[in-house]
Amino acid sequence: DFWEPSVFTQRSSELEVLLAKGYGNLSETDRIQVHKYAVASNLPEVFADAGQWMDSQTVALLQEMKEGGIEHAWIGLNSWEQAYGKPELVETAVNQDYLIASYDSYHSIHEPGREQWITAQFDDLSLYENAVITDLNGKPESGFQNVGRKLNPTLSLPAVKNRMEGIMSNQLPFNSWFIDCDATGEIYDDYTPSHITTQEEDLAARLERMSYIRDQYHLVIGSEGGNDFAASDIAYAHGIELKTFAWMDEDMKKNQDSDYYIGKYYNPNGGVAEHFSKRIPVKEQYHTTFVDPKYDIPLFKLVYNDSVITSYHWDWSTFKIKGATADRMIREILYNVPPLYHLDAVEWSKYKEDILRHQTVWSDFSQTAVTREMTGFEYKSEDGSVQKTVFGGGGDAAAVAVANFGDSSYQYENIEIPAHSVLIEMNGSREVYTPSLDSEHV
Repeated sequence: DFWEPSVFTQRSSELEVLLAKGYGNLSETDRIQVHKYAVASNLPEVFADAGQWMDSQTVALLQEMKEGGIEHAWIGLNSWEQAYGKPELVETAVNQDYLIASYDSYHSIHEPGREQWITAQFDDLSLYENAVITDLNGKPESGFQNVGRKLNPTLSLPAVKNRMEGIMSNQLPFNSWFIDCDATGEIYDDYTPSHITTQEEDLAARLERMSYIRDQYHLVIGSEGGNDFAASDIAYAHGIELKTFAWMDEDMKKNQDSDYYIGKYYNPNGGVAEHFSKRIPVKEQYHTTFVDPKYDIPLFKLVYNDSVITSYHWDWSTFKIKGATADRMIREILYNVPPLYHLDAVEWSKYKEDILRHQTVWSDFSQTAVTREMTGFEYKSEDGSVQKTVFGGGGDAAAVAVANFGDSSYQYENIEIPAHSVLIEMNGSREVYTPSLDSEHV
């Protein structure tokens, strides 16, 4: 009920163009633009030109990334509503040859009228009672964080089609999509008498809805986890290279007074939430299990490097863990893992130089490695601190990385690899790369 012509009497040229179709005929994103221009036109002493709202966090940020030399990127939004508010964001990303996707999920369904997030809200209100998973005792399976229930995938496709049709009717040129949870391996038997479902049927339905979104809208799709069963349907997976583990520890999860606290899902300025931007140390037991590269064996990469792009879980961006950034950058080259950043204008300003220096080296190697199978992996030192990967067989056509995660230099053939550095062999040449970081970001 925001739009009221008798209140918003001043009309800009942009507003006139938008209203020419009739307010009742506008898409959701066009209605938002009407609201923006109506406010800006009628309160010019308060608001700047509505066309420039959010630029520094969106369009200008992408343009600076491109100008800095980042030729290709995947941009993930936390909701399609972000794109509704700033449609130029999607258009700019696509025009810059970036992939841009929204987060989406069909995992949880909340009680109608009490939805806590948009992906748990469905137009078909009957789903909450008639299309959820129940266990052997007849109890509904709880949704994420024990809120709501879990939607049965075999009964979800009409809701998937309805949601996607609504989003795409806004004519935003998305070229990618992120579907949470479907590739994690969270698969169920459903004992509801009216729709008994096996795990096999559950899994098939998850793959069907991912492939439907991919094929119907020609989108590059990905999911969380990226387990083997989903490899034929997804192009990228987040969480394989570093799983999320903050939930395992009370200090990381809940203790806001702890140095290890991962951070709130909130930013009062509307930018990157503390949960993603706050840099934290990691306790030794978690560092050993999840972060220390000595314990890496790239089994997924050895099979799927040329078909599935794998990344960290989004909780753990390249800069998230104090004391581990340089080694994680080296590992990104060793295993052909794309760097992961959470960016707004503030975060970009903070990390820009470090990102662009690393991008130059990582991108050159990745463009060779990504189109090839990982054909070899071996440890070169007894303690596991020096590792070697080979992409694409032997000879000059191969891309080879030898990473030294140790605290002292390592002699490889006739080349000395300094501590926390990587030797790159590619196109008949060799280069030693040592990440150069602002001291606050190491």
